[in-house]
Amino acid sequence: MLDTGELCQMQNDKVTIVIPTLQKNKIILNMLIDSLDSDNSVDEIILIDNSLQGFEHKSGKLQVITPEENLYVNPSWNLGVETARNQIIGLLNDDIIIPENFCRDVAAKITPEMGIVGMNGKRIEEIPENASIPPREEISLEPASYMDWYFGIVLFFYKSSYCKIPEDIKIVYGDSWIFTRSHKAKKKNQRICGATIYHYGSLSSGGASLHPIAQNDSKVYKNLTVKWYDRFFSYEELWDYHKLRILGLTFRIKKKDTLGRHYD
Repeated sequence: MLDTGELCQMQNDKVTIVIPTLQKNKIILNMLIDSLDSDNSVDEIILIDNSLQGFEHKSGKLQVITPEENLYVNPSWNLGVETARNQIIGLLNDDIIIPENFCRDVAAKITPEMGIVGMNGKRIEEIPENASIPPREEISLEPASYMDWYFGIVLFFYKSSYCKIPEDIKIVYGDSWIFTRSHKAKKKNQRICGATIYHYGSLSSGGASLHPIAQNDSKVYKNLTVKWYDRFFSYEELWDYHKLRILGLTFRIKKKDTLGRHYD
């Protein structure tokens, strides 16, 4: 007998998963692809091999794209979304371990009217020593007016909700771009609750050699998104504090958690 997730999934399209990788940890990457291969909702896995090494796996769902040079994360996302044959798309980090049927459970909850669906940062944990699969839990979505820390390690959306990231933004701010563009399009972004993901951390974008590119990304992003009047007055809600700018002065007000404690 089909469970609720399977019944909902029958009403949705299949899912395409896009994973940019530098192949820094092939064990985790293979575990991730194994998990996706066993998920019946996933019928296409697009691996953008920015390591330029080539990659082989037994999965018949896997399509490996090896560019002529490292495209970096954000242009890889653009390429993967453009290539995807399905309407529901997931952008996944290559350094995570997900629960069984995670993509199916998320896809069963999203609709074309939603914006970008990302991960609740409070449910991301370090990979344990035995690199086990996280337990499967009941997934729910809640509205997200701001991006959690690590929101962008897992992103789901309908293809129609994706706004192409400018090519000059290579590594960082890609998730911010599609999140804010979705919000401006009056689509409600969501965060995934009730699921734990294990995360190794910054395998593809944490190297010191990439810092200059990330700094340039920041400049390009701000030039494209920050208006002249934002320098005089602006308000931004972030995962751990509120940011208010008045006449050139910036105030950061820390949030409290549900127990009334301030975030550090």
